[in-house]
Amino acid sequence: MKDAVFKTYVRGIYCVECPEKIIFGLLQTRGVVDADVAYFQSLVTVKYDPALVSEETLREVLEELGYPAFDRKPTVLERMAAKLKHLGGSA
Repeated sequence: MKDAVFKTYVRGIYCVECPEKIIFGLLQTRGVVDADVAYFQSLVTVKYDPALVSEETLREVLEELGYPAFDRKPTVLERMAAKLKHLGGSA
């Protein structure tokens, strides 16, 4: 079966290590062929085998990693709130 591509914005990216965590976590998922994160856009792109993994499972993996799928690009304020939350502040 041909590989499929899943793209989604995510919440919670606040530093340069976040994309590495997301990519590593996704690549540990059976059926994921490749993953990429556009840091400034908070956009995750996943190439996967739909016979082995579903988009719903990919969303669940992102949620478990702490970066829930989001239906639009997060605003600057939302990104700042995520950074404060990770740093131990209130958002």
